Amino acid sequence: MDLTRVPGIGFLLHSAVPQRVVQLLLLVGYVGLVASGLGVDAIPGIPEMHPRMYTHASTLLFWVVWLMGLVFLAPLGARLWCSVCPLGWVAETIGRRGLGMAWPTWVRSGAGTLALFAGGVAVVVWAEAHKSPHRTAIVIAAVGLIALIASLWCRRSAFCRGLCPVGSVLHLYSRMSPLGIRPRDPDRCRNCSGRSCTSQKSSWLRRDLGNWVMQRKVFRGGCPVALFPPQMDQGACLLCMRCVRQCSAGNLGLYWGRAENGASATLDRSRTIFLMLLLGLVSLALLRTWPDARSVLSPGVFPPEWFSSLWIAVALPILFLFGPALLRVAGVRLGGTEVASPGCERMPAYQAATPTVPLWATMANHLPAFIGPLLGAHAALALVKLNAKLAYVNYLFYDPLGASTYLAIRVAKSLPTPDLLIPLPQLRWLALACFALGTTAGICEAWRRWAWREPDGVAAGYGISFALVSVLLGATLVHWLF
Repeated sequence: MDLTRVPGIGFLLHSAVPQRVVQLLLLVGYVGLVASGLGVDAIPGIPEMHPRMYTHASTLLFWVVWLMGLVFLAPLGARLWCSVCPLGWVAETIGRRGLGMAWPTWVRSGAGTLALFAGGVAVVVWAEAHKSPHRTAIVIAAVGLIALIASLWCRRSAFCRGLCPVGSVLHLYSRMSPLGIRPRDPDRCRNCSGRSCTSQKSSWLRRDLGNWVMQRKVFRGGCPVALFPPQMDQGACLLCMRCVRQCSAGNLGLYWGRAENGASATLDRSRTIFLMLLLGLVSLALLRTWPDARSVLSPGVFPPEWFSSLWIAVALPILFLFGPALLRVAGVRLGGTEVASPGCERMPAYQAATPTVPLWATMANHLPAFIGPLLGAHAALALVKLNAKLAYVNYLFYDPLGASTYLAIRVAKSLPTPDLLIPLPQLRWLALACFALGTTAGICEAWRRWAWREPDGVAAGYGISFALVSVLLGATLVHWLF
């Protein structure tokens, strides 16, 4: 279904005014979270180190409502958040007026995203930024500063293209979404030479200030992340709708429903590593609820906490995601090749056709299926978190700084502790249903793209690995919830 042709919805999508209004409101909220959180943490007379963890606007809205809510938005609306993200809007606007340098290699390769993601996880784990309004405000402000510097330096939106960790999470999860921009007539798009939908137009701007003349090159239009709809990976599309509005032939639409060609694009190296890190992070968060399983999975007798965490967050995902491909590559290389004689330097003609197994290409084709159970487990975690803490939002209307709310709940007992939105018996099954849906989507993705009858057995190896990942995540969820 083409949503741009639905009455009402089509008008909102073709007009940039509603989008800009939402972005402006979110930008005001972004500045408000930073301003309200700076310098705010402890409450005088309260021994608890972070009493405002769930009563302050910055920590509750950023770490719970927004970050957990995105996990549910991605499989339904793809990267709709990116279409209204205030940082993306500011980054793109400034990028058209900055120095306009080409994207450096670490932006195009995704290395910057991996560095920011690893740094963000370190800040949350060791500095406990998610518990402190002050540290949360610093994190939010630091991300905005990085986006500003990248936009002043590079062309278009370098921050969205290769720096934003949230964008990389949505890149992976939105592959399971039926929403995407696609051409109505693919042949017409392929034969288009002008590319008016995504091409960036440049011109010179001249200012005469008395005897001073200033000239600079300005850019207008174009895709913020330099994509071309007929050839783009749907997970990389920001859904900014600019290409739909600029297409001279009116041949682009926002579709709800799977594309006819089925499987999505493969994963590049940076997305593969990001998938590994995200799987480790979700597995570690779940296994904190099952100490016995952590002990069994970690090598050694009573391993230290830091070693067990590194093993589960890094080593196990490497074994699951890289293991089958590494075994196949090692088998091909160690198997050797036949030659005519021990001293033969010239290889026989048939040896030129000896199959090789490229490591990254093999993983890139098989790993998108693992996004399904990962998304399902992450959604179950997010559901439990939102269900337990979302009711605190009611108190923000009266006390956004959270001190009075905390004192009323914990000290004076004049306010009740917010209850669960969904009772625990129903919540258990809803969380398990989220995981089951994600795993089913992963199985469908594997069925579409894996060559199950190929003689080298890579698909069989990844099938076993997929089953192990699903069983580990599912068993941990069942143990935690039931």
